[in-house]
Amino acid sequence: MSPHEIPFIRALVPFLTGIALGSTIEVPIPGLWIGLLVGGIGLVRLALLKQSFRYRWVYGLVLAAWLLAAGYWHSVAYDERNLPAHFTKVCPDAVVFIGIVNDAPDRGNKVKVPLRIEAAAMRPGEWRTCEGHLMLFFDPMHKAEALRYGDRIWVAAQAKLVGPPRNPHAFNYQRYLHYHNLHYQAFVRDSAAFGLIDRGHGNWMRRTAYAWREQLLLVLREYFPSQDEYAVASALLLGYKEDLTEELRNIYVQTGSMHALAVSGTHVGLIYAALYFLVRRIPWRGALKRWGETALLLAGIWMFALITGASPSVMRASVMFTLFLVGRALYRHASAWNVLGAAAFILLLINPYTLFDLGFQLSFAAVAGIVGILPVLQRYSPQLPSWLRPLWDILLVGIAAQLGTLPLSLYYFHQFPVYFWLAGWVVVLGGALYMWGAIVLLIFHGLLPSVAEALGVGLYSWLRGMNDLLRFIQHLPGSMVQGIWISGLSVICLYGCIAYGTAGIFYKRLRWLIVSLACLLVVFGEQLVRQVKQLQQGEVVFYATGRNFLVDFFDGTSLSTWSDSISQRRERSVAATHRLALGFLEPSERISPSFLVPFRAPNLLVQPPFIQFFDKTIAVVEHARQLGNSDAIPIPVEALVLRKNVHVTLAECLKHFSPKVVVVDASNSLRRAQQWATEGESLGLAVYDIRRQGAWMLCTR
Repeated sequence: MSPHEIPFIRALVPFLTGIALGSTIEVPIPGLWIGLLVGGIGLVRLALLKQSFRYRWVYGLVLAAWLLAAGYWHSVAYDERNLPAHFTKVCPDAVVFIGIVNDAPDRGNKVKVPLRIEAAAMRPGEWRTCEGHLMLFFDPMHKAEALRYGDRIWVAAQAKLVGPPRNPHAFNYQRYLHYHNLHYQAFVRDSAAFGLIDRGHGNWMRRTAYAWREQLLLVLREYFPSQDEYAVASALLLGYKEDLTEELRNIYVQTGSMHALAVSGTHVGLIYAALYFLVRRIPWRGALKRWGETALLLAGIWMFALITGASPSVMRASVMFTLFLVGRALYRHASAWNVLGAAAFILLLINPYTLFDLGFQLSFAAVAGIVGILPVLQRYSPQLPSWLRPLWDILLVGIAAQLGTLPLSLYYFHQFPVYFWLAGWVVVLGGALYMWGAIVLLIFHGLLPSVAEALGVGLYSWLRGMNDLLRFIQHLPGSMVQGIWISGLSVICLYGCIAYGTAGIFYKRLRWLIVSLACLLVVFGEQLVRQVKQLQQGEVVFYATGRNFLVDFFDGTSLSTWSDSISQRRERSVAATHRLALGFLEPSERISPSFLVPFRAPNLLVQPPFIQFFDKTIAVVEHARQLGNSDAIPIPVEALVLRKNVHVTLAECLKHFSPKVVVVDASNSLRRAQQWATEGESLGLAVYDIRRQGAWMLCTR
């Protein structure tokens, strides 16, 4: 394949590099847009002039630099915080907002509602026109759950900047919201603090699509009475995953089948196949036939994309099908790589932050895997009977897609489903039959209710059997390899290994295979260095866990954990990722929650109120009586940890301990923590508030 056949891929690389730089640096460059405008005009004029073939690389280099600068500008300019009319600039002290619900509310423990702000005020009646977005969190209440996309509401709330993660290696919710152009949040706990003004705003197509989805969900609820089957039915057909239980999510994640519940190219392809089957039977001729079929197919595909929420994965597939269908109608045939690059380019032009969406990355990686790896697998696959060929092709497509997403999956999820190929047969075949059957079910629901009821019983049993089969696969021996931790460098090297290895096998180039092996050796080398560092690690972490107490002691290949009554789910959400980064799935030992029972390990002694870890001493005080004799010489400690609103002053503590820092954990009230912070400032003593500043860490080596 010649580079000249894939111009969009060549243009995409510098463009997305610029987007990545802009999103990292986040500093506007004055006058950059003027330079881009002048440079763009110059590039067009140069392209129209007759150029020497010998110096064509100069034009390519200048164009790449222009695209990189354009990506940088596009990324920075897209950040709403740079808008002159942003609500933080127009009315920075606003406590009342008017805005439009900008997406379908997410209903869970909290009702999450993204609000597109139209006006703000310090008090009602003093409105100032402004713009920007605000993520609202409502306590579960009927009034909040009744909100819909396009509703104009008023809300009295204090907008606060979304903070960074409070624990090491924790999910960066601040960054996640940033890539959705959301930087401020507000919590609404009283139904009197907000109200509906009117309805029917926003994009009419999205509003109509969401209304249709609500109606379709009600129809599915009639035919799938049990929770698990209804959740899978609505996720497979409509991409609606809010009703999935944690157990059901784990089943699909641990079998490598979660992609089936996230509407993607497979679903769009199935919709296309069903629509194509129908439109081919319309008796029209000539150009009317060609363009009529194209228009109907595109209308169906894009309506499906809107109903399912227009996620990046389904948008990628919809754009690709659009390019393919329009090209076919124009009698144009393009490289699959070029179509893939064009689709990515279009989506990034619309929203540069799409680059950082996990669904976008996995979707494009899967398609790239199919386009690049599938031909190699097909070339070297055995000859099989014709009746086995479709099943074998499904297996090969699944393997190619899995290899395409493997580095990203290991980086984000730290695990690998061994039987993904087996589960792939279940979800691809089962999902396809369900989707086609569900479309027929929805058609017959209003026309022939008796037929729809019989079909609904069959589809219900089908999904139940599919879920049971996935549960069986989940519990097969060695079904999941967990505890995998790789860096960004390893992701790049793994993709280099896959790309050069695949190309080397396909084109029989030894040097490419050598490059592939070198990339793999870099990954192995980095893992070896990481394991050597783990042998020498020594670290104490007091996690930010709300009102609970959780401390990890990392000593080489041993992990001791000290906690109170924290739930397992909460402990995993707080500490699991950091433990994994340091080489642990579970603690080696658990220290008794009782504060009175000593614990001994090779380099650790917990004997309240003291913790001795290597050569570091920490005092943990939660009762005033633990201060001991006031006549004693103050004991030097690395840190003094105060818990449970212990009734002591820092001045009293300094009579017994001589700490380098005072750590106030989250079991203390805000008022008490503030008192200690004020006192510490007057005494010249550093006070670290875990509730406000996040986890406190101490390295001992």
